[in-house]
Amino acid sequence: MKRKIAWEKWDEDLLLEEMFQDIPSPEVIEGEEDLEEEALAFMQKIPKLVSTPLGIFQFHDKMNPLRQYDCWAGHTNFDITKGVQNSIEKTKGVELLVIVSRYRFFLGVGKLFKFRNVRSRIEKTVSTAQEKFLIDEDTEETVNLIKEIISTDKHWAIFISDNGEIDYASTNSDDDDSFLEKMLLYKQKKKNSGGRIVSNKQD
Repeated sequence: MKRKIAWEKWDEDLLLEEMFQDIPSPEVIEGEEDLEEEALAFMQKIPKLVSTPLGIFQFHDKMNPLRQYDCWAGHTNFDITKGVQNSIEKTKGVELLVIVSRYRFFLGVGKLFKFRNVRSRIEKTVSTAQEKFLIDEDTEETVNLIKEIISTDKHWAIFISDNGEIDYASTNSDDDDSFLEKMLLYKQKKKNSGGRIVSNKQD
């Protein structure tokens, strides 16, 4: 399946319009125009709050992420794993990244970068990730430590799943049924869900 990202703009004007739509229009009763004006003046003083993946902010607060970055939501048809997250964070122009769910992330692009260029880099990165399995630095360090321990055995293998989980097996026997079963399991998992097998006999 080809990896795709659908982009949704987080627009200040649109959010402000939605907030005003939620405010009911006061009913005007004859002779009570002064009360109407007071009600409108009071409503204007109420802080306008917006909900963002980083929390709730006042609309005009300078710390509001919608005022600091060019903000977008990305919707994917693939799991946003640690490896994918790491590759997006390293993309030039990405100043803020929040993983909202398995298939959605919130992105803040730096003010001096153009979103269309950042989007192109991200889409190219996640497309390449299908062909080149990506793991984050912590997972890579763990794999290297395990490799140092078990690589003295005659046969060894480490499986890294697409979500960063690690399993390993090793033996000095050529006829170790348990090891052979593990290898078959790793290959089946890789075929079904992706992942990577590191061994002294690469498949």
